[in-house]
Amino acid sequence: MFNHRYCKILFISAAVLVGTQAGACSKSVSSSGSRTATRTVRESGGMEEDILYYVNKFRKSKGLSALTLNETLSAEARGHSRSMASGRTAFGHDGFESRIDDISKKLGRVSAAAENVAYGNLDAEGVVNGWIKSPGHRKNMLGNFNLIGIGTAPGRGNITYFTQIFVSKSAATASK
Repeated sequence: MFNHRYCKILFISAAVLVGTQAGACSKSVSSSGSRTATRTVRESGGMEEDILYYVNKFRKSKGLSALTLNETLSAEARGHSRSMASGRTAFGHDGFESRIDDISKKLGRVSAAAENVAYGNLDAEGVVNGWIKSPGHRKNMLGNFNLIGIGTAPGRGNITYFTQIFVSKSAATASK
């Protein structure tokens, strides 16, 4: 059966796979930076926390450790979602390297990074399920990462734009 709900997510996957390959959404970076706060639990039940919940539930089902929500990463993810929602940036991964450079300046050395984006009239569980069904996005969610940033932004016509940024940092510097 054809499901319109996942159609937009699959389009996103095709854009990533055709335009940049799923692996191209990952980049090794290094730098040094300052401290930032992290959270590991759902706090307010908002969309971003709900997405974290479903991502970590999926990772746990595959025997992987939970990702820690990081405010520095979330601020970058929110900014990208807002840029796509407003039309300042095309839908996709434009500026990904710049976002990771900004994160590295604030957090220090980042050994790996990846990004997932989506848009649609979706709730948290719906967008995560769409990413799970997309091989490139699924690979990012199951990757060897320990930090995640999540950002959403409303667009026209009851459409929400979603961005996830995944980062791998050593345990000694993950709280920076």
